[in-house]
Amino acid sequence: MQHSANSSMGRMKKLAYAASGLLVLGAATVVACGPDFPMQLLDDRVGALRNTPANSFAWEAAHLVTPADKLQADEGSGYEQAVGQPDDPRSLRMIEKGRLDAAQWTALQAMRAAADGESAYAAGAALPPAIRLYTAAAQDFRANALAAARQRFEAVLALPPQQASERAVWAAYMLGRLHAIEGRREQAIASFTKARALAVAGAADPMGLAVASYGEQARLMLVGEAGSCNWSDFNEGRDCAQSIAPADFKQAIHLYAEQAARGSASAQSSLEALAAWNLGNAERSAALIDDAVAQRLLVAYALARLGDVGEGPQAGGYDYDPTAPTSGSSGYADAARSDTLKPSPILVNLIDALKRRGLEKIDGADRVAALAYRTGRYELAASLAGRQDTALAWWVRAKLALRRGDNEAAVQAYTRAVQAFPRNDASLEPGNANLLMGEQGVLTLSRGQYVEALAQFHRAASETARQSGNGYFGMYGYYNDLAYVAERVLTVDELKTYVDAHAPASPMPAPEAVAKAVQQQQGRQSRRWAAVGLSAITVEDNLRQLLARRLVREGRVEDALAYFPDERDERFVQSSYDAEGRETPDAWRLRAKARDYGRALERGQHAWRANSRAQGWYEAALIARRQGMEIMGYEQGPDFAVYGGSYPGGAGRGTGMYADESRPVPDNPQARAQADLPGPLVTDGERQRYAASEAKPYKRFHYRDVAADYVMKAADALPPRSQAFAAVLCQGVNFVYYDQPRAEQLYRRYVKEGAAVPFSADFGQNCVEPDFAAAARFPYVQAWRGARGWVARHRAVSAALLLAAMVGGGFGVAQWRRRRRVNKTS
Repeated sequence: MQHSANSSMGRMKKLAYAASGLLVLGAATVVACGPDFPMQLLDDRVGALRNTPANSFAWEAAHLVTPADKLQADEGSGYEQAVGQPDDPRSLRMIEKGRLDAAQWTALQAMRAAADGESAYAAGAALPPAIRLYTAAAQDFRANALAAARQRFEAVLALPPQQASERAVWAAYMLGRLHAIEGRREQAIASFTKARALAVAGAADPMGLAVASYGEQARLMLVGEAGSCNWSDFNEGRDCAQSIAPADFKQAIHLYAEQAARGSASAQSSLEALAAWNLGNAERSAALIDDAVAQRLLVAYALARLGDVGEGPQAGGYDYDPTAPTSGSSGYADAARSDTLKPSPILVNLIDALKRRGLEKIDGADRVAALAYRTGRYELAASLAGRQDTALAWWVRAKLALRRGDNEAAVQAYTRAVQAFPRNDASLEPGNANLLMGEQGVLTLSRGQYVEALAQFHRAASETARQSGNGYFGMYGYYNDLAYVAERVLTVDELKTYVDAHAPASPMPAPEAVAKAVQQQQGRQSRRWAAVGLSAITVEDNLRQLLARRLVREGRVEDALAYFPDERDERFVQSSYDAEGRETPDAWRLRAKARDYGRALERGQHAWRANSRAQGWYEAALIARRQGMEIMGYEQGPDFAVYGGSYPGGAGRGTGMYADESRPVPDNPQARAQADLPGPLVTDGERQRYAASEAKPYKRFHYRDVAADYVMKAADALPPRSQAFAAVLCQGVNFVYYDQPRAEQLYRRYVKEGAAVPFSADFGQNCVEPDFAAAARFPYVQAWRGARGWVARHRAVSAALLLAAMVGGGFGVAQWRRRRRVNKTS
């Protein structure tokens, strides 16, 4: 096959270039884009529970056989290394230079510069015999002197084993290639077999040629009447392979399976092409299924790489589209998920061929059970799943139980499936085991077992994050399903109890270790990311912060503090970025800011003096507006802290808030819960909890309105004509500038009650800080000014009142003195 041929020819060139000192360029480009919203099982609960269980093709291809040795493919060294990387320890130059002294290295370079094998051999007197002979043979090979090259490669193998060891595998591999070129298939097979035997016995194989020889040998089987068939022949459906005997196809599949089992990506691609080509014709596939490995290959490909078909706008089909509502976990249309789809004829033909062969002869019954389930052959699926006690077999049984409405049996089957996976029964890849646990969570949630569902989503999300190795995993895996249950379904006390028992904080990296990591990166990495590299942020860390923000929203700030990160933990330092993307760490810390917020609320609610209460409310408002996302924002809707508030969706429910204008948004929490949580797998209890945990107010960035409410409370406690009254309302308008009705509410209060101030012209845009000290004096100053004004307007009355007061005072003093004299004489 051409794909394997390219790989094999590359390895042949690699060996020749190893002798000649040339490197062949290899390059790859990775394109990244975002945002990448992960699939959430709770988006389509019915579809998630109907989805056909299937491993990825790559995983299945790597597990068609079990290797009998520890040989491993090495498809990332040698000719794939780019020019300009001579110091790469896996490159050919370093492989050889590290084992040779200066004189030998110089001699090797001279041999590689020679025009032919004879002159090369003459220049290599300083080298060990095996390296000298092999390098000269490689120069012969490059010069197309194949007979001379063959003699020298054979001479390497004729050396005493200890001398030949350094180049024995290389020489045997190249002999196999030479025999293949010259049409001697049996001799080529013998040479490739010898290369593997030498590597297993301990001969040096730094480039993984022993494993590559499986692919080279497989190509010898793929020869039709018109000659050798390449990858494009199979991929484009040409006639080349029509005359290849089924026995040769089976042998090639076995060889590629051995290569894939030892880590070869090129072998997986070759198996994919063979499977696709043979499944395209019912007779060809039927001729292969009497072989266990070929049968498993065809079933694996059918499950993982073929889509089902239908009619209408959601027809599905053979194209990969993981976002389509009818797509299964493989990304292809899955008839098990939707009644609008019909199974692919290719799958139906394969099932029919397997049935004709006889169920007792089916290998990998759990995979075939999954295939039968997808094609609607439920009795056959049940019969096959009952033959094996694997995680996959129990998973299929769970699906069948759900199909017949037996939820109790489905619960038991899911439990058995989850229990089976840790035994490493090789029926599920790790990622699928997480999907299995996630589906279990969907079923558990539908039964009203909310805490248990949280635990199952937690396990699925944690395992996915651990397997990804991502130190800042954010929203990967099943985290959004976990966050939904934690934030909108559990009560805050249920969540707190669970977190206390099952979600410990991850270890905080020591400041000294962080400083050392930054130094090793020569300042190219911030302290925050250096800290994350030392200790990954976990699902549990995020769950703790979700709880902390819920507690703050409930007014239980003191309880929340323990669930915010330690103030010394540099992994959670917030940052600001300038126009050029330069990062500047913020001075504030989450726990400290939450503490400040709680103290401000306490002051606003309970301070004795009105002015102090106003200051408390204003300080709480500032924190709510500036750090509201971090200390009280919803993880999912309406704030979407999971994405830093950058996107108004993509996680959890809450779609009603952002529906198109033709569909009005329900006007109360209960109605919104009904709209956001349709379908048969949602309990009334879940809808009630969802409504009760809704943001108040029900707006995106709801904490900005919370801040505006605090501003109004601050204004309540301030003299209306004071500068502070106008200033806090100005800030409030700025907080909710995007919400015109809310901003107008605050502005109208200022206009109605406040006094003219210098910043009134652009009220809400250029605000000043409120002068609370002046506001505290304001009532007394106003009273004094009022008294002076009244006196100025009523001078005669004021003089009379003053005279009366003086006369009255004098009379009172006289009376007091008279009483004292009377008391003394008596």
